[in-house]
Amino acid sequence: GDFDPELCFPPKILNATIHPLVTSFFNLGNDRIITRYKNLNPQVDINVLRNYLEYNPKFFKWAASDFFNVIDSNSNRQMIIVESGSCPAGQMIMPLLNINNKRRNGYTFLTQTAFKQALKNTDSSLGELAIVSDEGCYTIEIAGYVAAISEETKEHVWVVKLQNDAEYEQPIKCENQIMYIRDQDRVWHSIRACFNYIDKPWCYYPLKSKTAVFNHVISCLASGHNKIMASKSFESFNNELSGSGLAIHFPETICNINKSEVPSYIEKMGGRAVIKAPYDSLGKDIYIITNSEELKKFLDANLPYERLIVQSLFENRLWSEKLHPGKFYHIGTMPDDHNQIFVHDLRMIVTTNETGFYPVAILSRRNSWNIFGTNITDESVSKEVLEYERAIIIDQKEFDNTGFSIDDLIDAYVQTVLSVIAIDKMCQKLLENYEFNYKLFHSLNPDNVLLGEL
Repeated sequence: GDFDPELCFPPKILNATIHPLVTSFFNLGNDRIITRYKNLNPQVDINVLRNYLEYNPKFFKWAASDFFNVIDSNSNRQMIIVESGSCPAGQMIMPLLNINNKRRNGYTFLTQTAFKQALKNTDSSLGELAIVSDEGCYTIEIAGYVAAISEETKEHVWVVKLQNDAEYEQPIKCENQIMYIRDQDRVWHSIRACFNYIDKPWCYYPLKSKTAVFNHVISCLASGHNKIMASKSFESFNNELSGSGLAIHFPETICNINKSEVPSYIEKMGGRAVIKAPYDSLGKDIYIITNSEELKKFLDANLPYERLIVQSLFENRLWSEKLHPGKFYHIGTMPDDHNQIFVHDLRMIVTTNETGFYPVAILSRRNSWNIFGTNITDESVSKEVLEYERAIIIDQKEFDNTGFSIDDLIDAYVQTVLSVIAIDKMCQKLLENYEFNYKLFHSLNPDNVLLGEL
């Protein structure tokens, strides 16, 4: 009885009525999604698509992909993945759903599907349950997941918050592949399953563990928190998809670039591009380059890792007189009362179980920093300070501003499923028989700082 919506959602969300188009999407189910997707994309092999929607990932069971809605030089519209994430935030700004005349919140649905599946193979004698977060996580979402897990399992759940301070004695340790957490009385408790909600779990959890870590650490390393490996995963899986009519759509991405090499790649991309430190989240260490001043600011910055990625920038169509082949252009929001259009994104969050994939939450965010940034964390103040006014709530009042159709949502869902499978297949290559393939990982992602953390 601990799940109290007032503690798990901001007031703006509690008072929101979800948009009927979004409700319709969530009520479709995979069979009708397959039929509609095939009708929109006649070249797609329907059997391949069905097999993937029924795929049960071995490692990567809870994920999200972020999309921009763009047009190309021929004015063809599509949803393109800009990032895929493991253990994604966003549930707190999703209004409650009405599925088959039953109210549903995503915290509980995720617990009933992917997290419960992760619990099935645990040894109850190993101890209790815990949720571990760090300073980059949102207190409201932690409260939601803790309450949902406790209600569903009828168990006590430890709540542990790590601190990004080298001097701080963290209340977590691993011995003999078992996780222990320290309570306020300095007593250690063994943990059989841990809900992972931290940015860099490889710094705290072993890859081989008797304690079930959800999501598994390898899913974060293989792409969920690693943009270099995401690109490698997508490229590899697109080769496998050849001939099926399916493909993951993502921007041109150049991986494993040293800082000194960046200017030449920016020049090749026409002077406009996005530079990202591959292993951060919450919009950290992302540089959008449209002029020489922005490039200089990047070159003067102290970056935490050796390797970077450079991606093509989705541009404003008004920057040039004509649309250029190979470039993509933001469609943006519907014009507001002042006839202004804003860059915005769509995050599609999915969960899985033995029967396959399900959408669990959708959110959209309007731009702020550097024109193209959409993360709603205000880093200049605190990681806990959220600019809720930039969250476009998918309710009857705001969702129409996005311009998204139900077909856009279907496209984003299918793309997210494909991206998750691509990453899960990479996970299986990197952790075959639960032994880490260091040689393969090093060849794909030769960043000595990251390897040092491992």
